[in-house]
Amino acid sequence: MVGGGIGIAPLALLRRRFAERNIPARVLLGFRDEAHSGGLDDLFSCCEVRLASDDGHVGHRGYVTDLLASMLEGDDAGSATVYACGPPQMLDAVAALCLPRNVPCQLAMESPMACGYGACFGCAVPRAGGGYLRLCVDGPVIRADQVESIHV
Repeated sequence: MVGGGIGIAPLALLRRRFAERNIPARVLLGFRDEAHSGGLDDLFSCCEVRLASDDGHVGHRGYVTDLLASMLEGDDAGSATVYACGPPQMLDAVAALCLPRNVPCQLAMESPMACGYGACFGCAVPRAGGGYLRLCVDGPVIRADQVESIHV
């Protein structure tokens, strides 16, 4: 699991589901600075967690995708599935790391959803190969290989 910023909280729910089913999980979390990095003990107390921060106050100084790149170069990459939630630029970087390695990747994306049932295309993102995906009806969790670009 790869989370950045406010995208960290939804991953805590997924982590709990995995724990209930005894599915091992590694969690990589990235923060802008110390002021935005609270609550980890409550959300991720029972699993392996690696941290990154832009300001270097905790863990790796840099991006959470740096940690993901290191993990995907390891022996476990062949059996990995990546679940990511965070800002669009982070999701782009996660997809760019996973796709060439054929690592399955699911991206929880966010967009304003005006109508909520796909009519207005306000939440549309370009589909790989043409057309659009509407996050309100086709998502909001999308496989990385389905989208052309993550930027919404």
